[in-house]
Amino acid sequence: MSSYGMALTFNHKADLLPEEEDLICVSNPIPPVVLPSDFDTCAQEVADAKDKPHPDIGKTTDQIIEYYGYFGEMYDVHTADGYILLVHRITGGKLSSSAPGKPIILLHHGMFGTSDNYLIQYGDKNLAFKLADAGFDVWLANARGTTYSQRHETLDSKNDVDYWDFSWHEMGVYDLPAVLDKIKEVTGNDRIYYVGHSMGTTAYFVGLSEKPELNDRIIAAYLLSPVAYIGHANTPIRLLSPTLGTGGQYLSDSVLRGKINTQTELERLLGVSPAKLCTPTATRCAVCGYIAFAGFNYDAPQMNYTNLPNIVSKGNTISIKTLVHYSQSMSSCRFRNFDYGIVENQQRYGTQIPPSYDLTQITAPTYFFYGDYDNLAVPEDVAYTKSQMQDDTVLENIRVDWDLFNHFDFLIAKDADTLLYNPILSLIQESMPP
Repeated sequence: MSSYGMALTFNHKADLLPEEEDLICVSNPIPPVVLPSDFDTCAQEVADAKDKPHPDIGKTTDQIIEYYGYFGEMYDVHTADGYILLVHRITGGKLSSSAPGKPIILLHHGMFGTSDNYLIQYGDKNLAFKLADAGFDVWLANARGTTYSQRHETLDSKNDVDYWDFSWHEMGVYDLPAVLDKIKEVTGNDRIYYVGHSMGTTAYFVGLSEKPELNDRIIAAYLLSPVAYIGHANTPIRLLSPTLGTGGQYLSDSVLRGKINTQTELERLLGVSPAKLCTPTATRCAVCGYIAFAGFNYDAPQMNYTNLPNIVSKGNTISIKTLVHYSQSMSSCRFRNFDYGIVENQQRYGTQIPPSYDLTQITAPTYFFYGDYDNLAVPEDVAYTKSQMQDDTVLENIRVDWDLFNHFDFLIAKDADTLLYNPILSLIQESMPP
């Protein structure tokens, strides 16, 4: 049994200054949503699509890449602690042939996701294909524990709970450097552009602060919904640390074997699979949307209902420890290493309180993108995260121009290409040498 499963977790409120607690440690209320009076498109859109199953459902990332006429490759990546990851690569397509020497960009998914998250949008509306069409060599990460990256040199992810003894800390200090090394090995290029969403931004913050030498390998980073300091977050994840940190996590390991698979758990809780819940019928439309996204707010006007069955089919596996680590960040109001409890913290870190990540170590040019309705990376916390970095590191903190833009809209909003992806592409192109 993993040691983290038996640890007690403490919030260490005495470690906070009063003004710090007031600034970042209060959960935000969920703002009211006022929909347009004529908002009735859901039923019609779903009804129109009922006999048109989405072509991407059931396809793997490499199959989706090939289906749309792009050229893909896959590589195994071995980390220093024995995990074996799979990374996908898009070398070219109809508008940009495969050729050496292209600028390289790495896309890292968020929690509950995989590389296919950047392919959710239809065809060339998604960020990965946009970048490939613009002449980039696009690499797509798959964090440890996802269905693409559940191999290990000595552990069996299906039978060994110890396999799941990791959080986003290990993704930053082990996975990210290993992927960068694989990119250099294959292409000879040591410097890349980086895009991360949600947990992909957390891995970036951890990796570059814990291993400052990685800064020299990032030309620029574009962080969508930056997740570091999250004291204002208002999601169900906040409840995990008080619950699992007092013994419940041990029970969860016994039942769930250290992980949560969103597809199987939704089916267990609801008695129906996400695909069946989101069968394109008008009567189930609202139920599907609100249940599937209740934990991260719901932006109905930006929901593409004909794409909804495909969207909910992309949920993936995450370790319980990853979620607990986020919960600790919410309840402690800090961005720091995993809290194993006073005794084990002393053994591991030499202090009773886990050490904080030093964001001043990050020097790579970085852009933040945030949404007003994001209840995980809320605007106040994004601004606070920026304040903890060097003054010239975050070049811009950019608000997405949509009042209801939420945590998952960065991937699934039907206007994400015009609201977000095109501006990102423009920023990258403007920074490139002529």
